[in-house]
Amino acid sequence: MPIRNLTRLFTDERGAALPLALIAMVMLTTLIVAFSVLATSEPMIANNQLTTAQARAIAESGVERALWVLNNSYAGNTSGLADTFPSTAPAPYDGNVSVNVDLGGSTLGVYRVSVSSPGVSISGLSTVGATEREIVSRGFLPSTASPRGKHHIVLVASPFKFADPPAALSVRGELQVGGNTNISAHDDTSCGSKPGTFTTGTTTVQGGSADVYGADGNTTRNQTGDISQNQPTSAFDPYILTDNDLAALKAYAKSQGTYYQGTVAFSASNRMPNGVIFVDSASGNPVTATSDPSDMANLTIHGNAPASADGIFKGWLIVNGTLAISGNFQMWGFGYVQNDFTYTGTGTGQIVGAMMSRNIQDASSTTIDTNTGGNASIIYDCKKARGEGFIPRFTVKAGTYKEISD
Repeated sequence: MPIRNLTRLFTDERGAALPLALIAMVMLTTLIVAFSVLATSEPMIANNQLTTAQARAIAESGVERALWVLNNSYAGNTSGLADTFPSTAPAPYDGNVSVNVDLGGSTLGVYRVSVSSPGVSISGLSTVGATEREIVSRGFLPSTASPRGKHHIVLVASPFKFADPPAALSVRGELQVGGNTNISAHDDTSCGSKPGTFTTGTTTVQGGSADVYGADGNTTRNQTGDISQNQPTSAFDPYILTDNDLAALKAYAKSQGTYYQGTVAFSASNRMPNGVIFVDSASGNPVTATSDPSDMANLTIHGNAPASADGIFKGWLIVNGTLAISGNFQMWGFGYVQNDFTYTGTGTGQIVGAMMSRNIQDASSTTIDTNTGGNASIIYDCKKARGEGFIPRFTVKAGTYKEISD
């Protein structure tokens, strides 16, 4: 065969459309079949995901309810849960009572939640400390009898350590009180009879206008029952927050957006939110007796700093360094300062609750209103110091939240 004919044979494109059309038809048929399969399976997958999400949300409702009842467990609060009970809590927190969760006026599903007594693990899946509680919550959609979806959550609820300070103002070191200061634990004995001040060093009351009162049953100021000084450090140290205690408070503050570092100033132009305010060292490392002073937190609070509408900060101030308060500042709660604490008040400002200064590096610098024109005021109030009503007693312990497939 001539070469010209061979070339024409291999380059001739007549008849190519048919196989190309057949190939395209096969590909289209495959895609149509695939889309048909997806069209039947995708709604089922989406429905399963919705069911799982709803069951999980129902189980989380049980967790929130358990945390709520633990956080309302103070003595005398009928909405709370008693501090002591058998291995599991009474109904409806014993895991045997179905609690409805409604959506749009109809029942979406139910949860059953269990709260353990202190130090007890109901599930056997958690390590529970002596003051901690395990919470086990199961969510069912739509009911326990015929659930389309189930979800199971286990976690440990850990309480914040409240130092329960021994006085309205407690100082590990020396204290100087001057000006028109008023430090009083005279009126609140609900957590025991407290002196006005408690120090491991000497307490010096300067001038004749400063008043320190304790709950000693009399109205005479600045006496032995009012000022407890030169106490052994071993009497103060049980009230110190450990690094683990501070880490739990730090983690909570981070979750609430109330965590700060280094040098911080609250004032009328930079308001402070309610809750647990944690001001950490610049590096975020724990503060020790040998820490670089330049790394310590340095918090200053000026007049009219609270963000709340009533002008009162309600919460805890945890300062990994020094705290200086000046001006017309009002607070309900508890302040814990790792190093120096100075306070010069004006106007109607006062702290209602309790304050502690650890003086981890300097045992001689805690001063309260040495300015003779000032009128710093610290009034002991046990409930406000605990943060009842505005600080959660229990929070989820880091690393303990588990979701279990049923």
